[in-house]
Parts: sequence; C-alpha cells; structure tokens
Amino acid sequence: MADLEPNWRVRFLAGQPPAIVRVRNLQTSIAGPSDAWNRKGRPQPLCVSASVMLKEAFDTSSSTDKVEADTVHYGLLSKAILASLESQQQQQQQQQDAEEPGSTASTSQSSSLRDVVNTIWNDLTGQDRHGRSKATDEEPEVNTSFLKPSTIRCLELTVHLPKASLLGGGVSLTRIALFGRDGESRPQPRGMSLKIHDLRVPTLIGVNDNERKAKQVVVATIEIDKFNIDEDVFTMIEAEAVEVMSKSAFETLEALANTLAFRLASYLHSSQAGSMNRKGWPIKIALEKPIAVVLADAACVQLSVNSSEVLGGIQ
Repeated sequence: MADLEPNWRVRFLAGQPPAIVRVRNLQTSIAGPSDAWNRKGRPQPLCVSASVMLKEAFDTSSSTDKVEADTVHYGLLSKAILASLESQQQQQQQQQDAEEPGSTASTSQSSSLRDVVNTIWNDLTGQDRHGRSKATDEEPEVNTSFLKPSTIRCLELTVHLPKASLLGGGVSLTRIALFGRDGESRPQPRGMSLKIHDLRVPTLIGVNDNERKAKQVVVATIEIDKFNIDEDVFTMIEAEAVEVMSKSAFETLEALANTLAFRLASYLHSSQAGSMNRKGWPIKIALEKPIAVVLADAACVQLSVNSSEVLGGIQ
C-alpha cells in the first residue's frame, strides 16, 4: 500500500477544480474520541467540513436550475454525514450494551478521531481507510455510497473537536484524496493530517528588557502530516508542547519553534515507532505573539520540518 502524501501535495495534484461544493462546520455531538483530559467515550461537540471538488462544471444543473447528477446536493450531503455519525454512535452503544456491567472493554473499544473520519469517508465514497473501493468487478453494486467517485476530482473531509484541548481551540483531523479517471478503484494519492489549534500558553519570550520580566501569551498551532496513527494521541502532543513553551526562556520564536519541533519529533519516534512513516512525519509549527507589535493582530513565525530530519540533524 502506498504511503500517505502530505495534504498540501494532494491539493497541489488536484489543481484548480472547475466546481466545488462545500459544507462547512456541520455541528453535532459524539461520544468516542478522547476529550481534553484524554477520557474516551465522553460526549463532546463535533464539527464536520466537507469539500467536494468536481471533475466537470455543473452545466446541466445551471441550465435547468435544478440539482442534477453533475453536482452534489449539499443538503443531502449534510444528511449523509449526520447519518454516518448516528450509525457509528448506535453501533458503539450496541457494543457497550453487550459488555458486562462495570467492564472497561467498552471504553477501550471507543472510536478514535481517526475511526470517525475513516467511517464517514467510507460511507460517503465507498472507500476503506486505504483508499480501496468496496466495489469489485464481480460485485459492482456493492458500492452504494452517497458520492459517485467517477464525478469527483478530489474530496477533503475535516472533523474538528473544538473542546478536545485544555488550552487551545480544539483538535481536527483532515483526510484528503484524489479520485481516478472514470471512478478507478485503485488507490489514488491521499493524505491525512492532525492539527492542534491555537494553543495559548504563557511563555517567557522576547529580546526586549520588558519581555524578560514576565511571561506573555504565545499562540501555537501544530500540524502533523502523513498522520497514520490509529489511536488518539493529541492530548499527549499538546502536553509535550505546553511543557516546552512553559519552560521557555528563549529570546526568539525561531529558537522556540526549533526546540518544539525536536521535542515533538522525539515523542513521535519514541512512542509511535510501530506507526512511523518511512520518511518520518512532516511537522508544521506556527507561533504567534499577539502583543508583540501593538498595531498588528500578531507577529508570527512558522517552521516546517520532517521529524526524521530534525532528529538526524541533531543526533
């Protein structure tokens, strides 16, 4: 099975589509993925965004002023996503009901954020976690998915848990993939990225005398590409980042970003060695100082590195 690609590369390969249908921040709740305290199976809010990039413009729908087969009905797309989530919750509840009272097995079997994303993707496209279609030459009718791969150039699906972070704006997982010509069933370039949004951590940082006297808030956004880890590890990643930032005494955001990248790379390689990509994980770190420039919203430094290169360059 081909390795995951960085999400930015899949977007690049997709190019500029002639038409896009989007649903943004479809809100509901879910019990399954870890919450901010790393507890499984607790109800929490969830937002889903889907972007369907079409191979052709919706000329027929435009000319007839009706929702035809050359576009995607965004209302039905929303209902399909909600139905997938409801089905997941029902299946999980059935598993829990089958367990003995007081058993911890139900918690350990709770869906991870990656499970949620992959199941919605499967229900929308008929493709499994590896991008393989359920339809076969012997059973072409197996694929009864909502979206028709033969009409889609690229699909991007993001599931965001806005309350799954103690100090930030939540955690999201984004899956993206291209679709082959005429709905080819063989896997196409695909990616998966984990993002921890807007961690606000009091940090001792800055070159000016006044900045050395007290901590100021630094806002960190961390994105890990080619994310192939099944379990929820975002609370641990957040804890590693917060520890580095809390203990910082750097003068520059550049030095802090480099140290943070090394710490996160070390964590991933030590705790997730069995899941490691052959070339490591691309890590992107954006650090903002909201009060550094008084007439600007923030000053920001962004660093993009590969975990293997970071560790290899220092070891």
